[in-house]
Order: sequence, then C-alpha cells, then structure tokens
Amino acid sequence: MKRIILLFTIMIGLNSCGQKNENSVENEKFEAKILKMNDSELLAYSNKLYDSNSENAKTIIAFQECVKRNIDKGNSLYRLGVSYIENREIETGIEKLEESIKINPKNFKAYFNIGAVCYDTRQFEKSIKFYKRSLEIEPKNDASYYGIALSEYVLNEIKSSKENCEKALQLNPNNENAKLLLAKY
Repeated sequence: MKRIILLFTIMIGLNSCGQKNENSVENEKFEAKILKMNDSELLAYSNKLYDSNSENAKTIIAFQECVKRNIDKGNSLYRLGVSYIENREIETGIEKLEESIKINPKNFKAYFNIGAVCYDTRQFEKSIKFYKRSLEIEPKNDASYYGIALSEYVLNEIKSSKENCEKALQLNPNNENAKLLLAKY
C-alpha cells in the first residue's frame, strides 16, 4: 500500500512538472508573439485581452510589455494592476495601481479599486483612505460612500457609517447595498 501511495505521489509530481513546462513553453511562445508586434498592435491586443477578462496570465505579460515600452503607461499600469488582482496577486496589483496613480493622480478607478481590495483583504482603515481619495475626484460617487460606510461598519464606527450610507442613498436612491446596510443600524 505504501508503494502505491508513493508511486501515485511521484506520478502527480511528474504531471505537475510537465504542466509547468507546458505553461513555460506556452508563455515563451506568447512573449515571442507580442515582441513582434508594433506599439499600436500591442496596445490593441492587450486591451482586447483585458476586455475579454479570460486570460489574466497573458494579459499580465502583454501589459508588462506595454509598460516596458512606455505605451499609454498610466492606463497600462492600471490595467496591469487590475489583472494582477484578478490573478490573486493582490500586493503586486496594488503596487501597479499605485504606480498608475503617480502618473495620473486623477485616476478615480485606481483609488476605488484599491479601496475595494483593501476592504476584501480586511485592511479597513486603508480602504477608507482610498475611497475618500476617490471622492476627491468624483465627489458624487455613491459607491465610494457605500464603501466607506461598509468599512466603518466593520470598524464599529456606526454613526459615521450611517452618515456615509445616507450620503450614498442621497446620491443614488437605488443603491440596494446601501439600503441593506442602513437596515442593520
């Protein structure tokens, strides 16, 4: 029985090594393909991959090349950051979003996404900070007020949470999430 388990374990290990080699070869082929593209082709292809929302690993490789070539760098960094986050590489994703903010300090989506990711990773104070920064750019964004309210609720800052929830509903009376949170007070 021990030999069967050992043999099975070895087979699984060999299979996973084979898959890694296949992925490496596939990535090398993909990298060679995008290196042959001119800048406008690469950007269009990268955006197509991003919009398809299906192949994060390829999207990351493509936008890394865009950033390397300095093609629409702020937007490329933003999309690279989102792709990393969708690929569950959270810290790298946040770093790229923050880099995109340095290039375009008015990038509402970057601030908002960092706020959302920080909430998801239980970094509630940081979440509030980034949602507030997003409101400096788009002061009438109900989703940002709701994000702040949700983080404050978890931090047991009930009065402020309720106020931000009410602001979200003033801006968008159809914000169902804000309605649900308000019902909890």
